[in-house]
Amino acid sequence: MRDFLLFMHNLKKISYFVRYIFGFLVLILILMLLALTLAWVEDLTLGDAIYFTFITGLTVGYGDITPVTRLGKIVSVAMAFVGVVTTGIYVAVASKAVQASIHGIRLSRGEFLPGQPDRE
Repeated sequence: MRDFLLFMHNLKKISYFVRYIFGFLVLILILMLLALTLAWVEDLTLGDAIYFTFITGLTVGYGDITPVTRLGKIVSVAMAFVGVVTTGIYVAVASKAVQASIHGIRLSRGEFLPGQPDRE
């Protein structure tokens, strides 16, 4: 029983630190579901729908593929929103890493958690 409790404790600790990765994967899954929806609604190939999803999500927007139907336009707005949020989160994390590196700070595990004050 002691081994099982130790395993559960370790699993909880490890899960706590990989939850951001799982969150990112969920956002990617949402984008892929939106791409499948767009492919079905707009009669696009899966490759074109995935291409459009990433171009829209990263706010590049070449304009070579545009939705025509009302549902396609709604899905495109959802894609843009999820993409901007995802990109913003990872830019913020990278900025924090650059800031800490410039100041010569080695972050510990709990320093980048929400609600924690930044060290200057």
